[in-house]
Amino acid sequence: MIYVLEERIGDPSLFCGRKQEMELLLNWADKIPRKMAKSRALLGRRKSGKTAIMQRMFNILWNRNSSVVPFYFEVQDQDTWLLHFSDDYIRTFLSHYLSFLTRTPFAQNNEPWEWSILTDMAGETGSENILRRIGSFRNYFEKENEHQAMKLAFGSPSWFAGYDNRFFLVMIDEIQYMTEYVYYDKARNVRAVNLPGAFHGLVELKSAPMLVSGSYVGWMTRMIEEMFVGGRLRRTPVSSSLEFEHGIEAVYKYAEFHKIEITGDVALAVNTMTRSDPYYIASLFGSEWQGRDFSGIRGAVMTFANEIRDRNSELHRTWLEYIRMSLKKVNDRYGKQILLLLSRERDKELGRDEILEELGWAPEDEPLLEKKLSDLEYGDLVTRGSTDYHYRGISDDILYLIFHDRYLYEIYRKKIDVKDELSAKVEELEKNKKVLKGRLAELKGRMLELIVWRELNLCRKKRKPLENFRKRLRPLLEGHDPEETEKNISACETAKFDMAWMNYLLNIPGAMYAELDALAISRDADNCLALAFETKNRNEKNPPTKDEAKFFMRKLELLKDSPEKPGVVCGVYLSAKGFSEDVERWLHAQGILTADMQTWGGMIYDL
Repeated sequence: MIYVLEERIGDPSLFCGRKQEMELLLNWADKIPRKMAKSRALLGRRKSGKTAIMQRMFNILWNRNSSVVPFYFEVQDQDTWLLHFSDDYIRTFLSHYLSFLTRTPFAQNNEPWEWSILTDMAGETGSENILRRIGSFRNYFEKENEHQAMKLAFGSPSWFAGYDNRFFLVMIDEIQYMTEYVYYDKARNVRAVNLPGAFHGLVELKSAPMLVSGSYVGWMTRMIEEMFVGGRLRRTPVSSSLEFEHGIEAVYKYAEFHKIEITGDVALAVNTMTRSDPYYIASLFGSEWQGRDFSGIRGAVMTFANEIRDRNSELHRTWLEYIRMSLKKVNDRYGKQILLLLSRERDKELGRDEILEELGWAPEDEPLLEKKLSDLEYGDLVTRGSTDYHYRGISDDILYLIFHDRYLYEIYRKKIDVKDELSAKVEELEKNKKVLKGRLAELKGRMLELIVWRELNLCRKKRKPLENFRKRLRPLLEGHDPEETEKNISACETAKFDMAWMNYLLNIPGAMYAELDALAISRDADNCLALAFETKNRNEKNPPTKDEAKFFMRKLELLKDSPEKPGVVCGVYLSAKGFSEDVERWLHAQGILTADMQTWGGMIYDL
């Protein structure tokens, strides 16, 4: 797949998990040409993966080259005049539209093209509608008519949907910043606090539905309720944590990216400490602390403790900025007292009467408490519980530690020891070695693609072929081409891999989300070999089906046209408990090799 829009995550392979979210959104995007897609909002705190999801959506839809044109725009937290904001918006839209039409990637900084380039490209494509739109906007811009410029810019996707008979997906990242950083006047004295309301009618247009996001859930929720009334935006929560096994995947991928060797128990400890949060995993392995150590569990925990406490670390500065931003409306001693209490008791919800009692406030202070709780909820530092009377604190352990490290002494003249807090987790892990080993054994059975990828990657680093490749395969059944099969097996036996991927994304028209579980590429002066794996962990009663086998075959065929351009493609279907005879015979007849845990498992690289 061509990553035409440079993704902020960096190396595209670092995008881990999110299959449920991506399948939901791509299935939703498939409804756009049928005019059935209702606009929606992604809600999740900062660093929860919303931008990664939206940018990956853009790249998938761009590669599909279907009737849906993707448009992605990020609202910056920098003061700007509405006229200039409108200029950025429409230039970005036209850049993305012309990129889609001409199949032209962007520069690495994702900057929109200048007007002269846009005009030339529109002329080359013979698009009179684009040229007409450019002329109209430039006229408003030169006259400094910011209101008309804004209306024309914001309405462009739906305008082109009508005139060019196309469909658009309009993605606006951090839309809530419009209310804070965009100004109606050139002198930047009057904030455009209701600016998102300009999309009030546009969100209902089925030819150009919107996908918007916000990192301050309380702020976003209030904005949606005030400016997008009538349920115009379907809310879609985004958790910062991945499923546990996808967290393990992220741990190994980020460790590999930072060239750090880790053992299975360290990987499990890191995933437990970070709660399978890719941002924390990336911050930990990216630590520049001189004492960082990943040779054992204790060293990993001490490294993480330093990232949390070091006020110059990216992690600490990011969350301190988030906390300060969220505390804007209630930045006083009492607000911090409430937050300290609720974050300490974050595993349960408290009623307002319980909060009053814990704080030592009088019953008549309840209206004041309710006002401060509402402000803290707006700042995304507390949430409502099971009723409007109950509240919960920060559910994130790391945010809790940073907040207490920063404010506990200021309010109560006490200090929190971050190392002691994390050491408790270490002791719990180290006391339960049997649990650790059992969990690792369970993961080995569930994460065949991770096992295969790690071994392929180890072979890549050591510049050695896969050991005993031929012996790991199941016996071939009648129907295969002996000459072609032998040629592929021999090539794989001697291949020294240059690249190895886990969950290699493929562009398959009509498929919601398609990946190769593991892929390795070997290049020499004469040829390029691709060794691709499909893995299934099923019991004996539920082996791979014929349709699943055919889908793998389809992926292998499309791999030949991928950016890797392999001359030879060899596929291995690894099914933990084997195959039904008819499916395995069909696979062998297509030249696809098969393996199971009994044939392959003895060689499996330690998780």
